[in-house]
Order: sequence, then structure tokens, then C-alpha cells
Amino acid sequence: MNKLKCLLLCSFSTLIFAKQSKIAIIGAGIGGSSVSYFLTEKLSKSDVSITVFDSGRVGGRLATTKIAGREYETGGSIIHPANRLMVEHLNRCEFKKSRSHEDGPFSMISKGEIIFQASDGFFDKIKSVMRYGLFSLLKLDYFVGNLLENFDSVYPKLEAGQGFDTVTDLLDAMSPVSRNGDQSNEMTKLTKVSIKQKLQDLSISDILINELGMVASKVNYGQFPENIHGFVGSVSLAGIQGGLWNVQGGNYRIPECLLKKSGAKLVSASVLSISNNAGINNVTYKLGNEEINEEFDTVIVATPLTPDKTVLKVSIDGQVQSFAGSFQRTLAYLVHGELNPRFGVDSDDNLFFVDPEDVVASVSKLVPVDFDPEKDKTLPHVFKLFSREELSDAEMSKYFSSIKEKQIIDWLAYPNYSTYHGLNSFRLAPNLFHLNNIEWAASAMEMSALAAKNIVNLIVNEPRNEKKPYKNEL
Repeated sequence: MNKLKCLLLCSFSTLIFAKQSKIAIIGAGIGGSSVSYFLTEKLSKSDVSITVFDSGRVGGRLATTKIAGREYETGGSIIHPANRLMVEHLNRCEFKKSRSHEDGPFSMISKGEIIFQASDGFFDKIKSVMRYGLFSLLKLDYFVGNLLENFDSVYPKLEAGQGFDTVTDLLDAMSPVSRNGDQSNEMTKLTKVSIKQKLQDLSISDILINELGMVASKVNYGQFPENIHGFVGSVSLAGIQGGLWNVQGGNYRIPECLLKKSGAKLVSASVLSISNNAGINNVTYKLGNEEINEEFDTVIVATPLTPDKTVLKVSIDGQVQSFAGSFQRTLAYLVHGELNPRFGVDSDDNLFFVDPEDVVASVSKLVPVDFDPEKDKTLPHVFKLFSREELSDAEMSKYFSSIKEKQIIDWLAYPNYSTYHGLNSFRLAPNLFHLNNIEWAASAMEMSALAAKNIVNLIVNEPRNEKKPYKNEL
């Protein structure tokens, strides 16, 4: 009897193992790590094995560097207080919000001259009204507030397990509902017009668009209000509201934490190709000098697929796929030094350059990611300068009177929205998903986390055959 019982249990155990589904995630940034975590949050670890591939460090475009003896954010730096999923990630990892991002005083500069200054005081509000007009400021505030309110409506739907096949469907799920109960497509409509045109349609003054609107789009996305569409432009405008934060110790700690919690296997390898034939995925990756082929039931690509961002080739039923668009080159100069006194501003000021001809978007004072207000009474003068072109030493001297140390991060940071903004499907083929299509709506940490949760819902909701079922623990 005991032998028979053992035989039955062993056979059952073997059956369970045979049913385990293999999932590959390409990319260990905030999107890929969020997919990994959300999968294990919804599915039994005994039913699914997850492998995450990344040829670089965990975090992707979330990164830090050391200069002047301290560590500073260089990649995705700021998170909006309304970003619910990022706040949830922060809490589940038991991290703290950092005080390294300060909404300090700022000066707007055009053609070398200061055109507006503010420090968030009462008289600054009066100056703002006098320069931009009360009604324009109120209309802008209402527009951004309405967008955030609509955006917030998608969270309960995702939490309830809804999945949306395309980026358009996801945006429509955020759009307001009419009095008749009909879902509008207001958010999708925003992607079909420039943010400049949208603000003009709202009768917001040109001076506000060309100055505050330029600060938002140029600093956040390195592009101009006439070049970026209304949805991503609205996201950039939300960033000037204040209350922005980052993670104590560095934003990259969130992806590290999520991968650890998911128990996923991390493979430090470059994925060369994905071949999907009739829903079966074959992944080829390079580990050292060896090329390895491995079959996976489901693959999620959590990295951009435009030609300027990757050499990864995706083929579906023998046809190599092409992906339109390009990414915006951004150079982040981290400088340990002193501002040029010609600007006539305090060293704590944030400088915003609103002249479209000026390749520099901003110069801002940085605070270390491990900033402690109790211990850090004095800090080194470290600045981050954003430029869309390389700067010579002579050009750098326009902004800094002295430079003790300098680092340059040259990267393709976010989509070039003037090249393409198709809001395509998250599903490239059966059992093959592309998370980063969400970036053509807006590139932000929260958007990647949203796409991750949405794709996991699609995977969980997808009918499975009897051979390899998923067990939903909810």
C-alpha cells in the first residue's frame, strides 16, 4: 500500500512539473521587473518559471553614478505623487521617498537673459498671474488636474484583472465616461494633436505655452510643444506641479527589489533573436562566447525595438518584423563645479532655457540619492545639464565658471515623438508581448508599470490548453 501511495504521489509530482510554463522577460528595467513581480503575485510559482534576460545592469534606464564622492541619479529621476503603482512598489519594497529632489527656485532664460524667476512664494504667484494671465493659469491647472483624475480611473480596472490588447484600448479605459454611460476616447484624441495645438484650442496664452510649456516638454523629453502629442505633453506638464520624489538610495533599487521578490532567474546575456512560430517562442541569446537556443511558452519584450535601440530581431512565422520610430538622443552632463556668475542666480537655482535654438534644456543643482538632512549640512556643488548635442569645453564655460570633475551620459532616453506615435498592440503574436509600445503614449516609470500589470492580466486571462495551464491564485 505504501509503495502504491508513493508511486501515485511521485507520478502526480512529475505531472505538476511537466505542466510548469516557462516565461521569458527580455529587459530588467522597471517594466520587465514589474512584469516579473506581477506574474508571481497572480500565479503560483509551482506553475510558472520566469527567466529575465538583460545584458546590462538591473534597472535599465534607472541608473546612478558617483561624482564628487557621492551618488546621483542619472537616468529616470523623478516620480509624480499620483503614480500609484510606483508608490505601491516603494511600499512593498519598504523603501523611503528621498529628499534628494527639491522643488527649489528656478529661472527661465531666453537668449542669455533671465525672463522669469520664481521661488514658490506669494509674490511669485502674483508675478505668474501678471505674466501669463489668471485665466490661462487656471485653464492649464484644470487641464492637468482633469488628466490626472482620468488617468487614475484605470487603476481599479487593472486591479480587477482587466486586460487591454492595445495601447489605444488602455488609453480609452482612462478616458471619461459621458452622462449616457458611453466611454469616450478623449485620451486617445490627445495623441493625435500636438500639446501646443491642444493648449491653444483651450485658449491658453501663447506666452505660457512657449515658456512653461517649453520648460515641461524640453526638460522632460528634450522636444518642443509643437513636436510632442497632447498626451505625453500633458504628462510632462504634470511634472511641473511639484511634489515629485525619488527613491532613497536610487530609483534602480525598485527593479532590483521586484526581481528578488519574484524569485525570477536573472541571466546576464544579450538576446539576439526571438522566433515565434504558431505561438511557440524560440529565444536565442549569447552567454559569453556561446549562443544558446531555448524554447519558452510566453515571452515579454520589455525593451524598445526601434533600430537605434536594439539589435534584437523578432520574427513571426518566418517573417522578420520591423519597428518604426526612433529615440531622442539626450546628453546628461554631471558637473562638479560652479555656475557661471553671468546668470546672476544663486547656485541652488534651477535654470531652464526656453529658447528653441538653445541645445541646452536645463541646468539643475543635484542632491545625492542618500541625502540625509540631519547629517548633510554641506554638499558638493554638483549639477546636471541636459543637452541634445555634445558641448565643447568653450560651450561648457558659458554655463560653468569652473569645473572640477565632469561625467557625460550619452543615451537614447525616450521616444522621438515627431517620428512615430502609433499606439499598437501589446501582443505581437500569440504568447509574444511587447511592453514598450506604451512609451509611444508617454515614456515614464509609471507607464511601464501600468503596461506590465496590463500584460500580466492578458496572460492570466488567456485560455490555456490542458497540457500547460496557469493556476490563478486569486
